[in-house]
Amino acid sequence: MTADGRPVVALRVRNSGEEPLELILEPYGSDHWLRPGETFVIWTLDGPGDGVSEAAGKSEAPQAFEAFEAFEVEHEPGRVTVHAERLPAYVGDVDGNEIECGHNRPEPAGPFRLKLP
Repeated sequence: MTADGRPVVALRVRNSGEEPLELILEPYGSDHWLRPGETFVIWTLDGPGDGVSEAAGKSEAPQAFEAFEAFEVEHEPGRVTVHAERLPAYVGDVDGNEIECGHNRPEPAGPFRLKLP
């Protein structure tokens, strides 16, 4: 882990499909690609200095539930977007190793990807 503090809130994302799955962590816009069967963990840290994402806004939920509002998840075919409501937020593997932006990103398709002899 590259940050000081200990993980306090974690969200597991598993690709149970047969194709790569793009995971986007907002508000950073970082992309991380899960292979079929792979699991990533998104976590935030405790301690002073924890921030709140601008996307979090004000909650209308009772205060008792505010501690559980660490992530908001959107799904569409081939992509899961996780909005971190507490910052900083990190993507890692199940062993706690941080996964960098672009992990397993597929090569671009199309005319801009020319094969050289």
